Amino acid sequence: MTYMKMIRAFLILFCFAFFQFETTAQDSEHVYRNLVMEGGGIKGVAYGGAMAELEKRGILKSIERVAGTSAGAIQASLLAVGYSCEEISQIISDTPIESFNDDGFVAYGTKRLFKKYGWFKGDTFLKTMEKLIANRTGDPNLTFEELHELAKSYPFRDLYVVGVNLSSQHYQIFSHETYPKMRVADAVRVSMSIPLYYGAIWINPEGKVIDNPKPEDDAELFVDGGLLLNFPINIFDHSKYIRDHTGEPEAIFNEETLGFRLERCDQIDHEQRNEHGIAPFEINDFSSYMSALSTVVMRNVSPAHPKDLSRTVYINDLGMSPRPRKLETVEKDNMIMSGRQGVNEFLARKR
Repeated sequence: MTYMKMIRAFLILFCFAFFQFETTAQDSEHVYRNLVMEGGGIKGVAYGGAMAELEKRGILKSIERVAGTSAGAIQASLLAVGYSCEEISQIISDTPIESFNDDGFVAYGTKRLFKKYGWFKGDTFLKTMEKLIANRTGDPNLTFEELHELAKSYPFRDLYVVGVNLSSQHYQIFSHETYPKMRVADAVRVSMSIPLYYGAIWINPEGKVIDNPKPEDDAELFVDGGLLLNFPINIFDHSKYIRDHTGEPEAIFNEETLGFRLERCDQIDHEQRNEHGIAPFEINDFSSYMSALSTVVMRNVSPAHPKDLSRTVYINDLGMSPRPRKLETVEKDNMIMSGRQGVNEFLARKR
């Protein structure tokens, strides 16, 4: 009897080990080389959990390029300069986000709104980014071309940041390919410059920030990338980003790209049922009205395409507003868990 129990226990352990091996093999079967993060304000705290789950599954180690808009650009930049997922989650949890709403006294805020086109300065955020970049690279003024050199070895990665050029009325991708001399910290500051909330940024053709531009500076005004391209999932849809591509350079759907997208639960269900457009929104008070209004605007800025379902990790935003504010510990924990769950559900669909 004891012998049979031992045999049974051995078989159970063998089956369990085999299942674990199969799961790991499936997780790493498809290689992703590009990671894209949608803008989402304070909701971006969920990305720490999503990245941690990718790391646990052995997927993150193959990522060579990271891209993001606004809050997505912040976390993409931290990953690009070598922070681990655990460190990124800790940084986001420990950073008093409300401190970024700097120098917002009525007199100063009103003057700045008309002079700099934003109520808050955004200087505290910029200094925080400089410090975080310096902690990993030794240089708070790290440029995209310098990061590109570092990205030739792990754990550094090439970074692509989305901003909007209000002067020319189009979105702009900041990277070593377009603005090699630009400071990474400045690009991220541009990408999170919520119009009228944070001061807009003047940039010259070399990517240098100009505080009080003169006509000869040839500077243009930039704001938050989420205004025109909040989810840049197609940023790497070109043959030059596909390692084994042969033939002429061309636009091509890149299956090596993986994107993080924050959505309300109803919208996630809507898209996974292959229903097009925006899911219905129940409106019963001013708060839900504002949420519905924000949803219809942002969804039309970066509409979902059925083809992208196969490369998009949908993360339940748990009904959270994107407005920068202090989060309670339970809120942060819930969002981080939601990020993990989004990755798990995505990988389950891929099997």
